Amino acid sequence: MEKISVDKINLKLRTDKKSFVSECERIYSSQLLEAASAISDRSFKRPIILLSGPSGSGKTTTALRLERLLENLGHPSKTLSLDDYFLPLDNSSGNVDFEAPERIDIPLLKEQLRAIAECREVVLPDFNFKTQKRVLRERYKRQKNEIVVIEGIHALNPEVTGENDNFSNNIYVSVRTRIIDKEGVSFHPSKIRLIRRIIRDTQFRGRSVEAVLDQFKSVERGENLYIMPFKERAHFEIDTFIGYELSVYKDYLMPMLLKIKNTYSDYYKFKSIEKMFEQIDSLEDLIVSGDSVVREFYGGSELEY
Repeated sequence: MEKISVDKINLKLRTDKKSFVSECERIYSSQLLEAASAISDRSFKRPIILLSGPSGSGKTTTALRLERLLENLGHPSKTLSLDDYFLPLDNSSGNVDFEAPERIDIPLLKEQLRAIAECREVVLPDFNFKTQKRVLRERYKRQKNEIVVIEGIHALNPEVTGENDNFSNNIYVSVRTRIIDKEGVSFHPSKIRLIRRIIRDTQFRGRSVEAVLDQFKSVERGENLYIMPFKERAHFEIDTFIGYELSVYKDYLMPMLLKIKNTYSDYYKFKSIEKMFEQIDSLEDLIVSGDSVVREFYGGSELEY
């Protein structure tokens, strides 16, 4: 597990922020290129990519950028989301665990995964989160040289996606690098993913900071139960940490945290986030590339999510 100190981040920002931003993006991009090259070499036998990771890990950006790299390597590519295989809520009874594998139409998913790998036609589902309904939207048949990326939190769970080791490449993505603060205390990667979720959900999903923080315990529980146990099935692991990202998020999120500091009863549990923002320098987003993982959460991406 990589580590970087907040002092080193600040020094690099003050010395040459553009070079530091480029350096951080190169670290992430090199991991993608290495994975894409290996996947291309074995694509005839393994035309499916199963890509998993916890909430806020940057799965969607990673999938879309892999798709672009694979196309540059000569493979038509397509990304599908496990979210579209969610069961309509009217098919569920009682309390719904939104993190649980049972939210997915597992028989349909397994059937379609096998059919896609074998280049048989399927009708792909489309799930509408506003209505909690699902429709079949598109007839699709994989081309012989095409690679399909399936991304979602349960992608590496064999009970969800089936026994697919003979036709899939498995990727696990998450924030792995730890930031060490000025007192030598490690800032856990899960807090970076939480910050990403707060930024994204308050900007684009109409949620409050308090609502995202309230859900954190449930999300962590789901990760420990349904995601982490299967990461050893991955053929590739990608660290989506971007060294400058907290500096970009700081000026947006810090005022929101201070606003709820004296009114949100569980604020003490997340005090370390405020402390990190106090120590780290801020950075304007103008020099952040349009395909950066940061854009998935902060906005302004050139990728179509």
